[in-house]
Amino acid sequence: MHLPLFVYGTLRDPDLLAGILDRPLRGEKVHVARAPGFRAVHYPGRIYPALIRVPGAAAEGLLLTDLTPFERDLLDAFEGEEYRRGTVAAMVEEELFEADAYLPVITVADTGEDWSLARWQAEHKPRVLDAEAATAADLRLRLIAIRPH
Repeated sequence: MHLPLFVYGTLRDPDLLAGILDRPLRGEKVHVARAPGFRAVHYPGRIYPALIRVPGAAAEGLLLTDLTPFERDLLDAFEGEEYRRGTVAAMVEEELFEADAYLPVITVADTGEDWSLARWQAEHKPRVLDAEAATAADLRLRLIAIRPH
């Protein structure tokens, strides 16, 4: 059984996530969550964030509980070489869950400033949404081609 996935950055955008997965997620399988002891900060030189350990902080995010194994592989490919999947604690209301999350492969400093989904949506989403969906469509085709039938 797979752990749920805690997403804290652009994957929280419902249009982007639906474009990558080629389907919307069901409302009852998407939970507002936070990761205590973590902060989402700007990934150096990028428009998306990195999740870093910061005692006393709590990164806002979503807990996704209905991803298929293929969708997990797709998200791994989409996140690319800049992230690795690791385990974090995620809180939904007052309930604690063990969850996967995409963590940066490089050391990212705490700038003291949280990355903002609303700011990304206002400044970058209109420009990158179609390109990201096209990238995901290409990745889906590649993964289908290499998966055993």
